Amino acid sequence: MSSQKSASVADLLSREVIEQLALPSNIRYGSAIFERHAVEFIEYTPRKIESWAGGLDGSVREGGGSRRRVLLTSTPEGLSWKCTGNPKNHQIFCKHCVAVALAILGTEEADMRELGRH
Repeated sequence: MSSQKSASVADLLSREVIEQLALPSNIRYGSAIFERHAVEFIEYTPRKIESWAGGLDGSVREGGGSRRRVLLTSTPEGLSWKCTGNPKNHQIFCKHCVAVALAILGTEEADMRELGRH
């Protein structure tokens, strides 16, 4: 694996990392947002991924709720995140962060499958 200094956001993410960072409820709700295809990438570079997540109708359990802007970055210290839905100076790995992280993992997995076809 790459050193943290040169690691991409995708390199720093895994399902295990998501489970360590997020509360079980945020994993459930974020998974629902991801499964309903409510993640839209704004900027996708190896070390900075910005996106919209959420904005769906329905209950929270179904992934419903407000649309939020999420930023995941790779820093020398590791993974950093920010969601506009979190209170100032209280950056939990919320349902929106979970949804974006799952979308990143899904994108990376799809890219690897595509490479395997050539």
